[in-house]
Parts: sequence; structure tokens; C-alpha cells
Amino acid sequence: MKLPKIYKDKDTDLKLIKEKNIGIIGFGNQGRAQGLNLLGSGVDVKVGLREGSNSWQVAVDSGLKCEAIQDLVSNCDFISLLIPDQVMGEVYSEFIEPHLTRGQTLLFSHGYNIHYKLIQPPEFVNVIMVAPSGAGTELRKQFKISKGIPGLIAVHQDYSGNSFELALSYSKAIGLTRMGVFESTFKEETETDLFGEQAVLTGGIPKLIQSAYKVLLEAGYNPITAWFVCYYELKTIVDMFHSKGFEFMNNAISDTAEYGGITRGNRIIDEHVQNEMRITLKEIQNEQFHNEWMLESENGYPALNKLREEEKQIPIEEISKQLLKELFENK
Repeated sequence: MKLPKIYKDKDTDLKLIKEKNIGIIGFGNQGRAQGLNLLGSGVDVKVGLREGSNSWQVAVDSGLKCEAIQDLVSNCDFISLLIPDQVMGEVYSEFIEPHLTRGQTLLFSHGYNIHYKLIQPPEFVNVIMVAPSGAGTELRKQFKISKGIPGLIAVHQDYSGNSFELALSYSKAIGLTRMGVFESTFKEETETDLFGEQAVLTGGIPKLIQSAYKVLLEAGYNPITAWFVCYYELKTIVDMFHSKGFEFMNNAISDTAEYGGITRGNRIIDEHVQNEMRITLKEIQNEQFHNEWMLESENGYPALNKLREEEKQIPIEEISKQLLKELFENK
């Protein structure tokens, strides 16, 4: 299989983004990381927040200048929207859209609001995406040690004719091209990101761990032993295949573990599980999940709040807190 082009530092021109007045709206996980990385790359950057926001002083203490969102939009020619998906449309309509001017650039780090048409920018602005493949904390951590994390870029609307180059330049400024970025689309990024979260990252893996731990407890095994094999040892295995692939992992483990893992793994993650994954993907593609999530948000998160309380009661949660504190905090 031929890989798509991966863009590195040598393929980008940092000067393009340095010539812009950058405004970041929001100072959460990604907003803080991208803002500080931009500042570290010598970019003129400000943070836009609602007046009275608790994040205002935090941003100032971090070394960034702050403005009200509407003032920032009026004063900047490059605007990064880094606020939660479920409130971004409202913020855009009230504080951003009325103040947009010809030739500005809107940047997103997730395609959700554009793909599902919660935000429909005017034709006279650029609409691009720079999506780090990782949390803001990791983006910032790697940047500070002169490394980076990978990401993807996309152009939804190219008014100025150089939107792709601007996306590359911004990627370099926040450290992504140190490792590499590749081109995607808003649709592809949105649908695959949601699917990856639900099927693997925040859905599949945690539930697999919780279920395995429950089975061992039901069989009468020591909770600490069960926790070590179902929870703690996961990181060792992930680190192995994350860096060099599954074949490297299989070569590094015992023959017993390799044989048992492949034969029983294929039985556990069977066609039924794959069919559930297909259903999950279809719900993302046909907007069922999007509509469900928007309704949940509009109603004040009743289901999510209930699920959060239920998650706190899962047996592995309490022992995880105790053991992690004992292992890593008590010296």
C-alpha cells in the first residue's frame, strides 16, 4: 500500500503564520496547548474569551494576551476555534459570525461543526482544519522537549488560494510537522475520530478492561492480582505495539501469550463485536449519534450525568485510585 504524503518541517514555511495576527478562542485543553506552542514559535497570538470567564486570568498568567471574543475576531486575521463541539455553534453565531471580514481564516481542530453544518461560514473566508492526534497536554509536553505529535490537515473552503499552505504553517508552529501531518477532509476526520473514540479509545478499551476485571472477581481471584493483569500491564503492551507494531509485540512476548492471545482474542472480538462496530459507524455516518448528542446537550446532559455516576461505581475504579496512589504517590 502506498502511503499518502506526510508533510514534515522541511515542507512548511513558518513565515506564513508569523505574518498573521492569530486569535485562539477558548483556553481549555487544546486552546492552552496550541496558544503556548504558537507563542513559543514566535507567533503573534491572543486568546479570545467571554467576558468574566474564569480562564481569563489563567491565560494571562500563562503569558498570553486576552480579549473579548468579538474584539478578537475584529482584530485578528486568523481565528482558531478551540471550544467544545456542543457550544461552538452558539458561540460562533453570537460572537464570531457578525464580525467576520473578507479574507480571514477560520481554523478548527475537529471537523464536527462544519461536517454536521452547525456552522456554515460565509464564502469570503478560508475554512481549514489542523487536528493534532492527541490531547493538548501531550501536544504541549512534546513541544517543550523539541518534539511533536502527528496530525492531519484539511481545507474546506479556500478563499485566499493558499489555505493549504497556511494549514501547514500553523501545523509547524504548534509542533505537528516535527513528526508529520497528512491531508484529510472534514468529513473523514469527523467520522473516523468519533468512531475511533467509541469503538476503541474511550469505549472499547475501557469496557474490555472493566469486563475482564469483573470476570476475575466473579471467579474469586484477588482484586489486586486481577487489577495488575487487566489494568496495569496494559501500558507495557500498548507501548510495545505503539512504537513498532503488532509483530514486534508478538516477538517480544512469550509463545504462550502469543498463541493464547491470538486464538482467544479472535474468539472474544468476534463477528458479533465487528457487527456492533459497523452499527456504531453507521450511526455516525447517518447523523444518528450527532442528533442524539445534540439533544443530550440541549437537555442539560441527563443521560451523561447518570452514566458518570454509574462509572464511579464500577469495581475497578475504586481499586485503581487506591493502587495508583500507593504505587506512584507514596514514596
